[in-house]
Amino acid sequence: MTYITDKKKWYTEQITACQASLYRLAVSLLRDEEDARDALQEALCAGYEKLGALRDPDKFRPWIIRILHNAAYDILRQRKPSVSLSDIPPGKEPSDTPSYSADMALGDAIKALPVEYRTVVILFYYEEMSVKQISEITGLSAGAVKTRLSRARGRLKTMLDL
Repeated sequence: MTYITDKKKWYTEQITACQASLYRLAVSLLRDEEDARDALQEALCAGYEKLGALRDPDKFRPWIIRILHNAAYDILRQRKPSVSLSDIPPGKEPSDTPSYSADMALGDAIKALPVEYRTVVILFYYEEMSVKQISEITGLSAGAVKTRLSRARGRLKTMLDL
């Protein structure tokens, strides 16, 4: 077998092992399946192209998540916020603060968090990453990650009336 074949096979195995996590993270960050697939495709292509830059093969998962995180944020930056007038019921004005029901499910509450809080919550609780790993992926300091986790917990507590 040639090096290229081995490299492709190894990369494919690694992606297969973490594909559910990658997709879940992309959908959670972008809230749109089409955009999530685009970010995932960009991340997978970029990851393969930059595979030579991966110094420690044991750290593949955080490395590829960082690439996906960056791809998702690129898409978020390109989005132009817009609301269709047909989406607003007659007699209602849009509000800057969403209203939450007491019986809101945890998953819905997490989806309603601002992206900077949602990212750390998903990586910490769903992907079971350490504060240090999240710090490496997001480029934030460990203290900033802890602060965002704390603020996210506070918002979730308020949203869920706990």
